[in-house]
Amino acid sequence: MQMDKASLIVLVTGVWLLAGCSPPREVTPALTPENAQALLNANDRAMTWIKYAQKQDYSCQWHVELPDQSAHPTEIDVDHIVHCQITKSPRELDASVQFAFDKDQKRWLISAFRS
Repeated sequence: MQMDKASLIVLVTGVWLLAGCSPPREVTPALTPENAQALLNANDRAMTWIKYAQKQDYSCQWHVELPDQSAHPTEIDVDHIVHCQITKSPRELDASVQFAFDKDQKRWLISAFRS
C-alpha cells in the first residue's frame, strides 16, 4: 500500500512538472487595419471588384472595420467593406471578406472574398 501512494505522488508530481514546463500556447497576433488593406490590395478577386465598383462610383474605396480581437481569433469575418459616397444603392457595390490566420506560415490570409 505504501508503494502505491509513493507511485501516485511521483506520477502526480511528474504530470504537474510537465504541465508547468511545457511551452506557452501560441497566441494569434491581431490583424491590423493596414495589414487587412494590404491583403485586399494584393488579392486579384478583391482588386477586380473594387475596380468595378469604382467604375460605377469613383468614390468607392475599402473601408474595413475590424472587430475586437482580444480573444485572439484565427478567423475574422468582415461585412460591408466597400464604402461609396455617391451611389444611390451602395449595397449593390458592397463586399465582404474572411481573413484566416495560417499557423504554418504565421501570417494572415484572405480565405474568402464575396461580392
